[in-house]
Amino acid sequence: MRDTTGIQTMLDQVVDPCSIATGVPISLADMGLIKELRWLNGEVKLVLQLTSPICWQAANILSAVERTAMSVPGVRSVHCTLDPASEWMPSMMSAGARERLRRIRPLHKESP
Repeated sequence: MRDTTGIQTMLDQVVDPCSIATGVPISLADMGLIKELRWLNGEVKLVLQLTSPICWQAANILSAVERTAMSVPGVRSVHCTLDPASEWMPSMMSAGARERLRRIRPLHKESP
């Protein structure tokens, strides 16, 4: 199994489209959407989980991930799939991403 650091670094450039709409672009990795990443003999296999099972941007995300991973030297093929059974939770986001999001979109306190 090859070190996946180069691919992970490149995937940091792939941003969740919905996070762009909120005004806080967050990478798929910081969103906690990369469930599995394997690299063996030039073949990269990724499994993603999405924030919603009915994500309208799924095809665009898969395309961006595959295109980005293919740009890594030594990668010959990329196979990216979705795990529709996964349930994404906001706690899967990196602490830094949650903090940036909360600065722009604070949680509202409920009235008594």
